[in-house]
Amino acid sequence: MSSHDAQTAQGAPPMSATEQAIAEIWRSLFGITEVGVGDDFFELGGNSLTAIKFLSRVEERFGVDVLLPETLYEDARLSSLAKAVDEAMA
Repeated sequence: MSSHDAQTAQGAPPMSATEQAIAEIWRSLFGITEVGVGDDFFELGGNSLTAIKFLSRVEERFGVDVLLPETLYEDARLSSLAKAVDEAMA
């Protein structure tokens, strides 16, 4: 990966269905239009209240307990959260 690619990786668009679904939830929660796979929930403005809303919407979309609060607080990047959801559903 070139240094330019490393710099723009955060802005890479969501590719998988799970990444796209989480990105859509984030767009709704934060009122933004662009979300990249390297974006961090808390850096976008997330806090404990929006975390509760986010986890509730993930539960509605994917099912109960596919994303635990601890997972969100350990690594809040979109790509990591999507991976955790996919692994929980496997």
